[in-house]
Amino acid sequence: MYNKPKNSLEYSEPVIEQYSDNVVLEVMQQKTDEDTSSKYVLIKHDFYSSDSEHGRDMLKTIFNVLANSEYKNLIIYLVDKGTLLLDNSNPLSGSFQTLISKSEMIIVDDESLTKYQVSCDLDSKITIQSFSSIAEDILFLSDILILE
Repeated sequence: MYNKPKNSLEYSEPVIEQYSDNVVLEVMQQKTDEDTSSKYVLIKHDFYSSDSEHGRDMLKTIFNVLANSEYKNLIIYLVDKGTLLLDNSNPLSGSFQTLISKSEMIIVDDESLTKYQVSCDLDSKITIQSFSSIAEDILFLSDILILE
């Protein structure tokens, strides 16, 4: 019971193809240059999912995946406790610096920098904006990855 193989470019979403009774493949559409041009990421905390060592390890993994991705332009927004990633004393500061080096721009919430008294060296890729300005930016982004 073999189905006729199809070109993966025919699909706009992942499709499950069953080629025999016990072989199932997920066929993905190939990414185009447009798909890998820009990625917007909003980081709200200096941990992922839970405020624990495990949550920090998970966030570090996400940083590594983003830094090694095919995206040509990574634009990262830091708001609330996400701004703590810039603090020199943060355990993820080194991993985040690697992500900064691979990013096009880091946009940071000014009010949170002040509230959390973040002590950091400002890289030329870092832009400080008011939270209201960041909110206006993200309001119009159709494709944004939000890390909570």
